[in-house]
Amino acid sequence: MQRVLRQLAQGLGVLWGSVTLVFLIFSQVPDPARAIAGQNERAEAIEAFRAAHGLDLPLGARYLRFLGELSPLGPTDGGSWGLKWPGLGTSYFGGRPVVDALVEALPATMLLAFAAMGLALTLGIALGLMLAWRGDGPLARGIIGVATLGMSAPSFFVAILVAWGLGVVWHDYTGLPATGGWRVLDPFEGPQVAWKHLILPALTLGIRPLSVVIQLTRNAAADVLEESYVRTARAKGLGGWPLMRRHVFRNAMNPVLTAASGWFASMLAGAVFVEYVFGWNGMGLLMFRALEQGDLPVVMGGVLVVATTFVAVNILVDVMYGWLDPRVRLD
Repeated sequence: MQRVLRQLAQGLGVLWGSVTLVFLIFSQVPDPARAIAGQNERAEAIEAFRAAHGLDLPLGARYLRFLGELSPLGPTDGGSWGLKWPGLGTSYFGGRPVVDALVEALPATMLLAFAAMGLALTLGIALGLMLAWRGDGPLARGIIGVATLGMSAPSFFVAILVAWGLGVVWHDYTGLPATGGWRVLDPFEGPQVAWKHLILPALTLGIRPLSVVIQLTRNAAADVLEESYVRTARAKGLGGWPLMRRHVFRNAMNPVLTAASGWFASMLAGAVFVEYVFGWNGMGLLMFRALEQGDLPVVMGGVLVVATTFVAVNILVDVMYGWLDPRVRLD
């Protein structure tokens, strides 16, 4: 418990640093009021825009206002102080709360990230354990070569290639659309999750972490197979899947978990190109459009969501280390 509390305190410090850094970076952006309103807009309208979004305040006052909106403690709707939902300001376009825009877009990105990471972990761990058990050979070298190629391929290039190949050229065989959002409107049953639209973007987003998981699992499992307790278990007649499950799997998962945690959190930010190519209406596409329009509150909100996810995933992985490796619990 003390370890978790210590990690939580460190995570809150990281979040505060991330919030401050993001605020300082975006505070150096030239005044967006003129760019959004247009060069021919009246000075009164520009000043009203700046006042509505707090751009007319000094830097310190804007920072305190920003922290106050993020804080779960503050004045409530009734005027008294108490618990409230953290806020991220309002969008420059339409005055929509940034939290509402992120809440609407986040489920699509989370669904895509979970599907891609699930594919990478399931297939990557299985292939990595198989390669470690079988040793070097033509099959192992072929899989590692393909994994290395997949790890080095840029996401936007893979997205275009997969969408064009599987969604256009071979569409008659795959039946998969090249583009499409995560929800479709059924005329009889209403909004439905479009699982068919998920396959290609999840495959594209999962290629690079899949390649990493295969190599990490293979290397870690190969090292564990050389340990003395594994050789003793083999000498006693234990082999095959029981040996891999009891003695190899858990001891080889620490580096895989570390890599998976980083990849999962980075998917929330790195899915921009994938979502744009496949028309997947998630947080990546939302941030891309906000950058195009200069809608800085939405961009800042997206960056903070990614930072929060990094911290939460790292704390969860640290807890899982204690389950996988008793030595971590002893420490």
